Amino acid sequence: MRPTPSFTRALPFLVAALLAPTCLLTAQNRGPQHRDVVDRSPDFYVAMGFSGGEWEHETSGSALDDDAEALLFRFRFEGNNSRGAGGGFRFEHLASDDDLFEDAGFARTEARVLSGFLHFTYRVEARRFSMPLRVGLMTNYYTLEEVATDDEIKYLSIGPYFEFAPEVVLAGRRQVQWSLYGEFGGGFGFTGIEVDGDSNDYYSTTLLSGVEAGMRLRFGPVEIGAAYVGRWQWMDESEPEGGNVVFGYDADYHGFMFSMGARF
Repeated sequence: MRPTPSFTRALPFLVAALLAPTCLLTAQNRGPQHRDVVDRSPDFYVAMGFSGGEWEHETSGSALDDDAEALLFRFRFEGNNSRGAGGGFRFEHLASDDDLFEDAGFARTEARVLSGFLHFTYRVEARRFSMPLRVGLMTNYYTLEEVATDDEIKYLSIGPYFEFAPEVVLAGRRQVQWSLYGEFGGGFGFTGIEVDGDSNDYYSTTLLSGVEAGMRLRFGPVEIGAAYVGRWQWMDESEPEGGNVVFGYDADYHGFMFSMGARF
């Protein structure tokens, strides 16, 4: 059974609300007994992630609804100075199988998403706890390509995005650590829509949200991780152009991610 749209939209905020008290309590725990457990966070972080999961697209006012298996690749870089201020960027590429919408009786389609998040960062730290706060510009380029004809609908969204990423060290010392972490983000973008075979330019707005929750193991500068990852985007119906509109949609990705990286 598929979750209801209202539940799906509320999921990122529900998880964040449940974890926030734990993060705050951990941040307050600064007793001397933990001084040999966590060292100051490194200045630079670079990592790649690979995920397999499912992409689902539901069109408002249409039967064009379906899901398909998908793969996601991520690359990220972040740097902070000794005061915790800095910045970085994240790039993600998602591609679904080419059988999207086939079960709904429509032409086989492939979905692709390219997203980039360029951000400023401020890192909050305490014993056993750290939390980068990121604010910046998100670019999200969503394409639906019909396999037989190569016709495409392209949605380009650009706008502000905010993210916080608490992490709690559960065990280990400076060179070997095991931690739980989460990333919770949200924002919106102004969207331009291009439809092959249609000379009109359509415009709308899109809400974007992301969640990641899992664990990390560190061995010196090397880090590996495993996590659930979720991505959501909701676009309103476009403004009319020439008496035509582009329907709104809800689209989301759910998968399991393996990541590897280095802190130095």
